[in-house]
Amino acid sequence: MKKWLKVLLALAVLGIIAAFLVFKFYINKPHADIAAAKAEYTLSASDIWNQFTTDSKTAGEKYNGKVVELDGKLSSVENHADTTITLVFVMAADEMFGDKSIRCDMLPDWFTEAKALQPGTDIKVKGLVDGFDETDVKLSKCSTVK
Repeated sequence: MKKWLKVLLALAVLGIIAAFLVFKFYINKPHADIAAAKAEYTLSASDIWNQFTTDSKTAGEKYNGKVVELDGKLSSVENHADTTITLVFVMAADEMFGDKSIRCDMLPDWFTEAKALQPGTDIKVKGLVDGFDETDVKLSKCSTVK
């Protein structure tokens, strides 16, 4: 009986160690630092817009979940109650349904710099592509590139 107790105790200890390792290295892994990451693709805002509007499925497979660097002329800066700052590159004006654009949600560390940007400025932005919703190409965790 004592032999079985030792085996069960050993299995329990191994199970606890395995659970700890899964939590530490899989569940609790650190977030990727997008601002410091190297962009997988560098292109103009109009290039990525054309790719998504021409063939959104192929463009989505290529860019979604990837870090891209875009350059273009800033259309506006949206300040959402100091919780989110969004840089907008308007690609097609549509009075009935709203402008079609590329929307870049900035990282909090970049809010001050983003608020200082003026519409019409040529800028470079790096961020993670979240997708295309038939109206906007969306990027998150964005930062400006100098």
